[in-house]
Amino acid sequence: MKFKLFRFVLTKLSKDKARYFIDFIVFGIGFFMSTGIALCISIIVNKNMNKEELGLYNYNKSLLEFAAYASSLLLYRGYLRFNITGNNISLFNKVKFVNFIAFVFLEILAYYLTRSYWALLFPFFIFYEERLYFFRSLMIVKKVNFLKISSSLLSLSLLLIFLHFNFIEPNFVLFAYGLGFILALLFYFNKKKIKKDFEIITWRKILFYSLPGLGAVIVRLSLDVSSQYLIKSEFDLIELSKYAIATRVLLSIKLFSSLLMMFFPILYFREIKIKNINFINRTRIMSLSLMLLIVILSIIFRNQIYWLMGASDYMEYSYMYSFLVISEFFFVIAGLWGIYLSYALKTHVTLLIYLLGAVFNIIILGLFLPLYGIIVAPLSILTTNIFMATLMFIVSFRMERKFLKSIL
Repeated sequence: MKFKLFRFVLTKLSKDKARYFIDFIVFGIGFFMSTGIALCISIIVNKNMNKEELGLYNYNKSLLEFAAYASSLLLYRGYLRFNITGNNISLFNKVKFVNFIAFVFLEILAYYLTRSYWALLFPFFIFYEERLYFFRSLMIVKKVNFLKISSSLLSLSLLLIFLHFNFIEPNFVLFAYGLGFILALLFYFNKKKIKKDFEIITWRKILFYSLPGLGAVIVRLSLDVSSQYLIKSEFDLIELSKYAIATRVLLSIKLFSSLLMMFFPILYFREIKIKNINFINRTRIMSLSLMLLIVILSIIFRNQIYWLMGASDYMEYSYMYSFLVISEFFFVIAGLWGIYLSYALKTHVTLLIYLLGAVFNIIILGLFLPLYGIIVAPLSILTTNIFMATLMFIVSFRMERKFLKSIL
């Protein structure tokens, strides 16, 4: 089947572009399989925790992921930018050093938050993320798929065992995730020879690339974390669970947006280097059109999605999910329009845009959350994402147009 598809695509595209298409299909199959398993985990968690436990679990998991990104400096995301011609050894060694320090910090934080040894496996999330970005940057799609699927399956299997013995509680779920993340360590032993790139990437260069990018990611994540924190502070865990469920059901849409945002940068960095403008434009338009279709369908069938996600008890609050779905569309727009800033190593501009968005979000929450309740949280995220997408278009997309015109 794969070879028939490949031959058909070759008649329509060049060999290199056909390879992108095939890799995207294979990557998408693995992505949907692993995400489907992850959704099963979410359903089990949603159905078997009470509202207080669900609110606490979502809070601890979000905070640990947030700390993982911050402490690792997201150096490993530099693979996408600097591994274009092979594994850059200079960057690889720097990532290993920073990740080890980050892992130790996360172990301490995980125990401090939970006072449980069960949660101490979750910090292996850092190594899991690093391996995914490493193989993605080198377009080794099979390894990306195998790691994602095997990790998800292991976590799900352990969670089902816990469910059988009625052990579903926040720290046990973190343990189940962590056991899946540990599999990433096996992928450091690679028998297949990978082309190496010996260009020296200085600390200054990689930090100049990663730190503003880290700031942008942290600010992006803080939009959700700040909403949850303010709801928890202003109201209680039950109110928090209503919003937390909407963010968890949103995973059904994020699997599509994440697929686009994981694959597009790899394609973009390679194609803009050879000035393939038309292909970039077509791919961007197709990606946005696909995302728009998904958004429309997900809003129409939001109650069915809540039911499938095991969140039928929260269906009366599904209107918050609709706002979050629309905001996810504008997040994709911002990502596709703003990708040039990463290529041009102007991630500090991206950081500035996200900082402005974060300030905008906090102002809205601070002014209106106490007055109008939790509905303000998804509306604030939506307004903020529209604001940031507009800035990305004004700044990054126009800079890209100017750059491409200058090289024609």
